[in-house]
Amino acid sequence: MGAEFIPAMSDGGGNAVIAEYDVTRLIGGDVETVRARLEEALEQMGFRVINETPVIQAKRNATGMGASGLSSDILEFQRTLTVNLKQTSHNTTRATFDYRIKNAILAKSDRQILTREVDAIIAIAATRFSSSICSSCGSEINTRTRFCRQCGAPTSAPLPAEIESLRLTAGMNSGYKGLYSGTIFVFVAMLLPLILFFLDQDAEKYVKRVRAILIIAGIMGTTGMGMLLNAIWNIRKTLYPRQEGHYLAANIVRPIQMSAPDTNSLAEKSAYQAIPVSVTEDTTNLLPEPARNRETI
Repeated sequence: MGAEFIPAMSDGGGNAVIAEYDVTRLIGGDVETVRARLEEALEQMGFRVINETPVIQAKRNATGMGASGLSSDILEFQRTLTVNLKQTSHNTTRATFDYRIKNAILAKSDRQILTREVDAIIAIAATRFSSSICSSCGSEINTRTRFCRQCGAPTSAPLPAEIESLRLTAGMNSGYKGLYSGTIFVFVAMLLPLILFFLDQDAEKYVKRVRAILIIAGIMGTTGMGMLLNAIWNIRKTLYPRQEGHYLAANIVRPIQMSAPDTNSLAEKSAYQAIPVSVTEDTTNLLPEPARNRETI
């Protein structure tokens, strides 16, 4: 199924502009199973589930510059996600993800990022209930269990590739928009002084106009340079991520990697012979115990 863009902009609570966008996907499983999987996946992606039936409603607050509407990353804006589920066959459910994003104007690249976020949510929901292989003993386990039943090692199901794809796409898109906007601001700031050649050369008015144009050019040039530096910083964070640097890395629960010992075989019998039966036995004798001889009658 593909994505569909609804170009409707409306006022929602005051002067806030609401952008709408929806994506439709087919998910394996019945409605109730898919509902439970999606709710858990939404919570792992940082959403707060506020309603479960008859439709899933989840909300994520704005982060960073998204609260003021000045962010170039669409994932930083406040957005409400409504998921409608409909059974299409015995083991298939159609899910429609309806986004409502506050203070945002969606570009084509932003719609692609939201589509990738939906794919990431579905991938997490599918991975959470899929079979996996224990990294310690190699036996097949189910990711619904936290430990392997054979060797006791914690389950280490890898994160879906859609998570990394979403992070890279969002970061590079944010950097691209910053570079594009910053270049335009700097270019306009460089062209503004050319207006002086077409103005009246009257001395008194000319000085005032020169001052005004230089101030405007300076403001636009400074703003453009700030956009360029911020875009370069966003690209660098995307290429060299830290564990806590991006909200996706902080929200997704990463499994603990531990090396479990070989618990299938017990230690040799000789290893237990030196262990005393009691921890207090033979610990309070300061002098050697004298030998006891039997008296003959």
